[in-house]
Amino acid sequence: MNIGFIGTGNMAGAMVAGLKHTHPDWHVHGYNRSQEKLLDLQNRYGLEPADSLPELAAVSDYLIVAVKPQGYDAMLAQLRPLLLPRHVVVTVAVGYGIERVQRNAGEHVKVVRSMPNTPAQIGAGMSALCASDNVSEAERAVAKSIFESFGRAVFIDESQFDIFSAVAGSLPAYVCMIIEALADAAVQHGMPRQQAYGVISQAVMGSAQLVRDSGRHPAELKDQVCSPGGTTIAAIAALEAGGLRSTLIEAVGACVVRTKELSGQK
Repeated sequence: MNIGFIGTGNMAGAMVAGLKHTHPDWHVHGYNRSQEKLLDLQNRYGLEPADSLPELAAVSDYLIVAVKPQGYDAMLAQLRPLLLPRHVVVTVAVGYGIERVQRNAGEHVKVVRSMPNTPAQIGAGMSALCASDNVSEAERAVAKSIFESFGRAVFIDESQFDIFSAVAGSLPAYVCMIIEALADAAVQHGMPRQQAYGVISQAVMGSAQLVRDSGRHPAELKDQVCSPGGTTIAAIAALEAGGLRSTLIEAVGACVVRTKELSGQK
């Protein structure tokens, strides 16, 4: 299998690392105007650099467009004359739908739209995928395998991408704010900051894994910690009084609205 990356920034680097670890027999190629970034990924993971976009297209089956969103239209226009029936174009841009890709790269281009998140950098990403109708089941399976090399991946309907972005793509920012606030509280009560970060991040990770793997309702797991008249229920009452739930719901709504604005939707 030959995978080609157009752009080799942080997300592309995380994807290359995962691919070379999980599929060491696959050929992973890259093209970037910055030779320094290409050489870095070559030295660290064995990325095979291409000197030009035509060279990358010639040696790749899947082309992962990892440039900044504002450069997508121009990059796809450059790709258009280079694409062959075997090629699958994979996008990683917020708000950039399949129809827009085909408008710029060609009506019959095979497209997989993706939305990974930043924990991909440590092999713990959560990615959403959808595909144009002309992408075969075998090609979908390869695409899913690419993204499962650095976490978990799921195919969803394209209409759900905006909400996925709000509850998974942007989630690391929400969680980091919560960890930071809890660490401030721990410092206020005498715990060293670095120790607080370690304790809280482990507790967050374990709690999330418990929800994911137990199959039990989050409210049930919350109730396990809340003894009658105890300390945790007092904290829960304070969180409710502060509007934690409604604030998170409003945050997700704001993210969805902004995503639609960026994608040109009304």
